[in-house]
Amino acid sequence: MNKKLKGQALPKIIFTDFDGCLTDDRVWLNQEGEEFVAANRKDGLAINRLKALGITVVITSTETNKVVTTRATKLGIEALQGLSNKVEAIENYLSTHNLTWNDSWYIGNDVNDLGAIRKAKFSFCPSDAVDLVKEEASHKLFTRGGFGILAEIVSKIEKLI
Repeated sequence: MNKKLKGQALPKIIFTDFDGCLTDDRVWLNQEGEEFVAANRKDGLAINRLKALGITVVITSTETNKVVTTRATKLGIEALQGLSNKVEAIENYLSTHNLTWNDSWYIGNDVNDLGAIRKAKFSFCPSDAVDLVKEEASHKLFTRGGFGILAEIVSKIEKLI
């Protein structure tokens, strides 16, 4: 287990990017222009395990997409979409929920996640994240984006408690 994670207090909230974290960052388009992505059921079960530990999960996405809304609804979590500035959006969310960055962990895979990765108490990135994110994240996961990163994280948390 990563020594950095071992000394961390459990978060009250985990923010995660959608594309490249809860998906493998690919998108399929049909001839009508409808988008399709693949999500991993391991992450759905992992969210239930996180909720059982009292940890909230919130999706943060630069894009606004029905796919994100549908997945968040199915998982029973919130999704913040259309975010031009993830740090500002998360700060607004935290302040309205009486939380701080010290209460939060962040999961991201690309350069638009760097601000939140730097501000969160602890951060993760999938193994296939861009190099800049790998350099900045507190912990690089073994799992690639879209292949159950939340399952890996909750398993690490459960080993700590």
